[in-house]
Amino acid sequence: MGVLAEVYEKLNTCGKCGFCHGACKTYKKDGAEYMVARGRVQLIKALADNKIDADSDYEDVVNSCLLCGECAVACPSGVKGHELVLAARRDLKLRKGTKPFAKSLVLKSLTKPGRLSFGFSFFAGPGKKILKMIDGVQFVRGIDVLSMPAAKTPFSKQVPEVITVANPKKKVAFYVGCFLNHSLVDSAHSVVKVLTKNDVEVTVPREQPCCGLPQYVYGDFESAKAQGKKVINEFGKYDAVITACASCASMLKKEMSELFHDDEDYLPKVKEFSEKCFEFSEYVSKELDTTSKLKNDTPTIVTYHDPCHMVRYNKITEEPRNLLKSVPRNKYVEMFEANRCCGAAGLVQAFYHDLSSMITADKAQNIMDSGAEVIATSCPACMLKISSGLKLKGSKVEVKHVADILASSLRD
Repeated sequence: MGVLAEVYEKLNTCGKCGFCHGACKTYKKDGAEYMVARGRVQLIKALADNKIDADSDYEDVVNSCLLCGECAVACPSGVKGHELVLAARRDLKLRKGTKPFAKSLVLKSLTKPGRLSFGFSFFAGPGKKILKMIDGVQFVRGIDVLSMPAAKTPFSKQVPEVITVANPKKKVAFYVGCFLNHSLVDSAHSVVKVLTKNDVEVTVPREQPCCGLPQYVYGDFESAKAQGKKVINEFGKYDAVITACASCASMLKKEMSELFHDDEDYLPKVKEFSEKCFEFSEYVSKELDTTSKLKNDTPTIVTYHDPCHMVRYNKITEEPRNLLKSVPRNKYVEMFEANRCCGAAGLVQAFYHDLSSMITADKAQNIMDSGAEVIATSCPACMLKISSGLKLKGSKVEVKHVADILASSLRD
């Protein structure tokens, strides 16, 4: 049975009411019917019915979706448009492979830690120096490449494999994730500081395979499964696994089980593993008492951006906000559309950068309108994208991970 045949009944569930129009960011910026869930679903169904071909226009329709899940929230019929787009991407992968070559190269590189480490190391050294010699290269496809952090040495090799504390109350493994391991390493250090200051022994395995989410969302289930098994083999022996990347957390906690749903022998192992995986703010809120250890001498106005994988995929919304509010002298303000996509959306920002940048510009404006001095979030990709959007508007609002704010407020 083909991929589209498996979801054919779900494709027929769409009532064509148009409620998704008010929720879809890509539709609001493009205005074309094929850029909203209703239009995408009808085109996917038309392909399943052999009424259209899977040409380049169809590929753009499927691949430009943010997968933010906002259409599913708005749909009165319960249609999960983003899941049908995932099926369509899987179908495209089986039909045509991964295109274009640049996308295929990125997805393959993420599965090879050595190649990824070399790439960031090169970028941190001669790469940036070369780019600075080129006029007008500050922003590439809406991304501030010259300001993007890059580590010469991955975080996982900057710290001991086991970071001990005097009297450990808990022991966890830290699944760092690609961006925190190779780019935003300061935030990774913040995670460790928060945990160890709360008497948690942290193990940071040297081997940090990609979680498989990038391959999964572009239909390469075979590669995603291979990555998932690597993660489980490396981290499955620990009692608790913490990650500070919203997307990685979603993959480990939720999508991994969906990926292996048809593997009856391996699925129980996946579910057992997923049950002991926690997003950083979720774990800190549930398992630790940080309030008595926090201090802050500088009053700061802080707001929060909900990554899509936190708010709609895993329903983690109050935990990061409560942590931010717990910091003394911080004033928390809720920004307009805090739970709407920032435009990063994985590789959408690279291959549909004009569309992505317009969405990011809205997010940046909402942040500036809130009056906040700091925007906190829980997703490295969102951090980098929002930072670029704010700089393009000339804003000096700082972008920080929730862990950064907690770490800087911990008593020594």
